[in-house]
Amino acid sequence: MKVIYTAAHAGAALNVPIGGGGAIARMLSEEWAQTQPFELEVFRPAEPAEDIVRYTQSQYTSFCYRFRRYATNRILREDPAQCVVLANDISEGPDFEVLARHGYRVFTIWHVDVLAFVMRMYGRGWIKPETAARWMRPFEPWLPGPLKLVFDNQHKCVRYSTGHFVMTDSMKQTILACYPETNPAKIHVTPWGASPVQGVGVRGQPGILTLSRISPEKGQHRLLEALRGYKGKARVVIAGEAAFMGGEAYLSKLKRIASGLPNVDVSFPGHLSGQAKLDAFASADLYVFPSLSESYGLTLLEALSHGVPVIAWDHDGAKAIVQPEFGVLVSNEKQLLAAIEALMADPERRKRMGEAGRAYSAQRPFSKAAAQLANVLLSTATLR
Repeated sequence: MKVIYTAAHAGAALNVPIGGGGAIARMLSEEWAQTQPFELEVFRPAEPAEDIVRYTQSQYTSFCYRFRRYATNRILREDPAQCVVLANDISEGPDFEVLARHGYRVFTIWHVDVLAFVMRMYGRGWIKPETAARWMRPFEPWLPGPLKLVFDNQHKCVRYSTGHFVMTDSMKQTILACYPETNPAKIHVTPWGASPVQGVGVRGQPGILTLSRISPEKGQHRLLEALRGYKGKARVVIAGEAAFMGGEAYLSKLKRIASGLPNVDVSFPGHLSGQAKLDAFASADLYVFPSLSESYGLTLLEALSHGVPVIAWDHDGAKAIVQPEFGVLVSNEKQLLAAIEALMADPERRKRMGEAGRAYSAQRPFSKAAAQLANVLLSTATLR
């Protein structure tokens, strides 16, 4: 059997802040290249990832439609009886309706529920995703470009895909609430798990680490705002490159806040990979995950695999991972500051939490998730 994997963020170099979708595309491709459960062909865009992460909203919307046309046309050259399509994206995915009508079996990975994310990020949580989905359904065919990707494209993804892979049960329940006609058996809950640690870091000056692309939804400002009240001395590393809409302006905002923190030394080393990333985790006393919303939390698991205790904002992605034995969930800057102060003052507790986190991640290898995805795809192929 052949699996065609369409991934708009695949192929990026490790130093490009393309996000979790790109990381998963790379990790799945590498894992399946080793285990070879099926023939795999990856369809990726011709546009360099370095350009994609700098696109404005209108440019990125155009990119989504270009890649949809490209991926759909490439898939239509394949025999639907001999292949299964795995879409790594929703907004950047192929034309789900066209492929279904031509007899293709399409599975979609939900790195993010686009509708739910937009409601949290821009709707401030005032409107539930299922309410927005119901209100907008009659207007989906006539919505302008960006909104059409959010509402119409996601609805068609749910309706026409053979199955879906999500990371948490809460994401599954949100999808079912937004699209109640969906068969729950189509939605496979598959947490990603952790990749094995490659190499050993060298410990430098200890401190607090957060690692992700620099973008408003990642919430690094929450960490800095919380540290306004920190009484002791602290070193903070905010690793990552500015990317996607608003990234550069947000980085400037973070640097302005950081300059006003007299007791806190904040550094912005940019994107870290290889030995530099290993060294950053080796030096971290705490890993802070302040994202506004996440479907999962790959860097949380990465921190745990390095034995670093975590503090995360209380959202569905973090709840699926963080447990009291190795982490703390917070809901506001005051709670974040209290958690930082308590853990920084208690090295023995940090050590115990680090050991518990390392054990937790070791029991959840990424290879297990990749095998689960492969088994679902293979079982579907045998139905014909």
